[in-house]
Amino acid sequence: MSLSHRLFAVLSAATLVAMTAFPLSAAPLRGPVILTISGNIANPSRGAMNPAQDKFFAYNDVEFESAAQFDFAALQSLGFVSITADFPMDGPVYTFEGPLLVDVLDAAGARGDTITIRALDGFLVDLDIAAAVANGAVVAMKRDGVPFALGDFGPTQVVFPRAERADLAGMNDDTWIYSIYHINVE
Repeated sequence: MSLSHRLFAVLSAATLVAMTAFPLSAAPLRGPVILTISGNIANPSRGAMNPAQDKFFAYNDVEFESAAQFDFAALQSLGFVSITADFPMDGPVYTFEGPLLVDVLDAAGARGDTITIRALDGFLVDLDIAAAVANGAVVAMKRDGVPFALGDFGPTQVVFPRAERADLAGMNDDTWIYSIYHINVE
């Protein structure tokens, strides 16, 4: 076998192993990654956190061996729902749009009971997955039809349909974390 044939065979095998170890999402990312999910997941789309390249993760002490990454289009492909909620509590009622948290976690192949959600400012919220799903948690990407931006509540915010459900009327804002970029599944 010639050197070029051997090189082709080795590269083909390495590509196959890489694709098996880290399957790509159904749709390749078209824009910047806005949400990364790590921990106990079955559908990673990237490898380990690299401190030399992933400076923001390193600065915030976020480490992982593999993760699922989502850009705006990938999250949008999961299907948007619209909910109404007052945020902050007892403030104006807005329409929020984004995929259900359960659909985002399913896309990542999440297997666990708890998630830790991290905001750009380092704020952390631990949520029981079953409770968040039962309460209709949405990974909002728009408010009143306008996509979130960095500097307001973006890139994403966890919201609940508080204006639509009497059982959520007294829910405080502690779990309504905004400017989220990372979710760890445990």
